[in-house]
Amino acid sequence: MLIFAGKNFMKLSKILSITSTILLSSLAICCTDSENSLNTSEGENSNEPIAPLFTNSIVSTDIDFITSADDDAFLNITYLGQADKEMPDSRNDVLFDTGTYVFQLDFSLENSIEIWAHSTFGSENAAFEYANKLTGRLGKLPEFMRSELSHVVLHKGDAGAFAESEANFFVVYSENIDTRISNNDLEETVFHESVHATLDADFLESEQWLQSQQKDGVFITAYAKENANKEDMAESALFAYTMIKHPGRLSSAIETWVKTNIPNRYAFFQTIFE
Repeated sequence: MLIFAGKNFMKLSKILSITSTILLSSLAICCTDSENSLNTSEGENSNEPIAPLFTNSIVSTDIDFITSADDDAFLNITYLGQADKEMPDSRNDVLFDTGTYVFQLDFSLENSIEIWAHSTFGSENAAFEYANKLTGRLGKLPEFMRSELSHVVLHKGDAGAFAESEANFFVVYSENIDTRISNNDLEETVFHESVHATLDADFLESEQWLQSQQKDGVFITAYAKENANKEDMAESALFAYTMIKHPGRLSSAIETWVKTNIPNRYAFFQTIFE
């Protein structure tokens, strides 16, 4: 009986050994299939469209693209008196203003820009206070953009800035100016609107820009993507200008993203800003 039990025990051991081998092999196959599935999933995800880096270029970032220490070409501001001016306003359809306060800003290279402050400011001093807040910001623009800028319309109150590309001017509001100053964003706002006012008419529908945009197929901000035919140039320009004029000011991660994902638009701006 002992011999018989031993034989049975040996047979049972062999069966258990074989069964264990089969189970281990099955587990190995399952694990391998799982890893292959994960790798396939990662591969599919890598082919998904590249998402924008930011919601928009100015208010959704903490980036100081243009600093107070940057070169400033502003020289002086002169009050020219009151006049009747066209003062577009996104808050209403009233176009003409009687008694607009007019200031002339002079810059180096004999360049000048007028600021038209709406009569609702009520006095020369009140109008001057806000016109003066724009002087240094306009002085930091690239000279060729500043030379193309006709004037700036300045309203009392609160609304978002906008530009008129055909007439080469942009519109700002006093309360929004204060908000942008408190957030350290006014320089960038002036730059963004100046791109619209001075570059859009010449380049927005140009073959060079449209081909660059199409080749890249990626947008640096969601605002640029959602408004590709209007806002992409001004949004992308701020990043490109900073990289070209102040390399290293943006993080290496952002600079690498730009050169990797929108290289054609970056090259387009190099031909302009360099």
